[in-house]
Amino acid sequence: MMAQNWRTAVWNARDLLEPFSWFHATVVQVAPDLFEPETRGAVRDEVFATMALCRNHRFQLRTAYPEQYRRYVDDIAGSRDEYLAWRVTTAMTLRKLGRQDEAAGVGPQWPLINVELLD
Repeated sequence: MMAQNWRTAVWNARDLLEPFSWFHATVVQVAPDLFEPETRGAVRDEVFATMALCRNHRFQLRTAYPEQYRRYVDDIAGSRDEYLAWRVTTAMTLRKLGRQDEAAGVGPQWPLINVELLD
């Protein structure tokens, strides 16, 4: 159930920094299917970096490929190398925001608690 003070938005993920400009807690429907076969892993990493860094928002994903979603999440959650590669993408996002000093330290646990796969 969504709290009354949450706003809603649709994010097409083209502007990776857009969610950082939303000051109110937002339930975000991610419009593109991030797990279509044509979508490259680097694009997913960038979108998931933004979602991880925008902890005050809740992101809702829909996909025709839920097995791809689970594999992606399981790979990052279960492989130190995959997790570290994803962290590099997160550090690049922080750099774009002028917040590179936040890239050090422990990153978020996977699966991300603010990302939900909808049926």
